[in-house]
Amino acid sequence: MRKLNLFIVMLLSLIWVTNVTAQEKKFKKTVKINGRIQYDYEFLKRDKADEWFNGNEFRRVHLSAAGKVSPHLKYKVEVSFAHAQIGFRDVYLKYTAGKLGNFAVGSMAEPTGLAMATSSKYIPFFERPMLTSMQNFRWASGLHYENFGLFDGKATLQMALTNNGASAEGFKDKHLEAGNNFVARITSAPVNDGAKVLHLGLNYASRPAKDLKFRPENHMGEKYHYTFDAATGRKELGFELAGTFNNISLQGEYKTENVANDADKDYNISGYYVMGSFFLTGEHRPYKHGAFGRVKPKKDIDNGGYGAFELAVRYSNMTPSQDVIDGNPAMPETINNLTFGLNWYLTSHVRMMYNYVVTDDGNDVLGNLSGHLIRVQIDF
Repeated sequence: MRKLNLFIVMLLSLIWVTNVTAQEKKFKKTVKINGRIQYDYEFLKRDKADEWFNGNEFRRVHLSAAGKVSPHLKYKVEVSFAHAQIGFRDVYLKYTAGKLGNFAVGSMAEPTGLAMATSSKYIPFFERPMLTSMQNFRWASGLHYENFGLFDGKATLQMALTNNGASAEGFKDKHLEAGNNFVARITSAPVNDGAKVLHLGLNYASRPAKDLKFRPENHMGEKYHYTFDAATGRKELGFELAGTFNNISLQGEYKTENVANDADKDYNISGYYVMGSFFLTGEHRPYKHGAFGRVKPKKDIDNGGYGAFELAVRYSNMTPSQDVIDGNPAMPETINNLTFGLNWYLTSHVRMMYNYVVTDDGNDVLGNLSGHLIRVQIDF
C-alpha cells in the first residue's frame, strides 16, 4: 500500500512537472532595457552674499533591465551611476496574483506619498518637496505588497516592510534587530476620467530613530541637519490631495513626523506643500495607480510641432516643534520655499526644465537663498 501511495505521488509529481515545463516552453521570456539621464546646472546665492555658487552635475543616471521570466513572475534591476558611484534602485522579483495583488521581494520605492510615488521623470520640478525628506530614501529593500485594483480600480493599497541598509552598499543591513520600516499607503480616485482626476491618499510609516537632513529643494546647496536627543523611534502620517482638470493640475500633501524619545521632549516636524501646473499647449498630466505619469505632447518636434510647454508653481514649508528648535539652535525655526518652473517637453521622452527657487529660512545675516536651476533630461 505504501509503495502504491508512493507511486501515485511520484506520478502526480511527474504530471505537474511536465505541465509546468510545457507552460514554460509556451511562454517567451521578456527583457526591456530602460534608462534616464538628468544633467543639471545650479546657480545659488544668498541675498547679502557677494558670490554665487555655480555648479553642474549628473543628477541622475539610471540603467535598468526589466521583464518576465514566467506569466506571473516579473523582475527589474535598476542601477544608478550618478556621481560615478553605483547604487541600487529597483531590484526585485515580483509575483503577480491577479485580484489578490502583487507580492515582491527586493528593493522598490516605498509607498510614502504622491510626490514619492511619481517618478523623477514625471515630477514638474527638479526636486521633490521638502517633506519627502522625512523618508530615509525613496527606495528600500524588503517585502512589498501592492494592489491597484481595489473597488474596480478606484482604490489602491500598498505596504512594505523594509530594512535600513544603504543603496550604495546594496541595502545590506547587518542589524535587523535594530528595527525595520513599516510603510502603508491607501489611495482613491473617485474621479478618474482621462484628463479629469480627483486623487485622495493617506500614508503611514513607523521607523527607527534617525537625524533629519535635507536641502531646500535644490540638490547642490547646504543641508539642514536636525538631531533628536535620546530618540527611540519615529512615526509619520501623511495626507494627499490632487486633481487635474484638462490642462490644469493641482496637488498638495501634509505630513507630520513624531520622534519618540526618552528625554520627555516634544519632537515633531510638520511639512506641507501646494502646487499647480498649467499646460500652455493643452496637454494634461496622466494618472494611473495612485501616481502621475508621462506627459505626451500633442505635437512633438519629430512631427512638425514645438512640443508641450508647462508652467508650474509650488509653495512648501517645513516647521519643527519648539523642543526640536531648542535642541538645534543653529537650525532654522521654519523654512519656506517658493519655486517657479517652466518645462518644455520636446517629445514624450525628452524634456528641458528651468526652476527659479527662493528659500526663506530666517537667516537675517545672509538673507534669502535664491537659485536658478536648468536641466536637460532624456529617458528611454
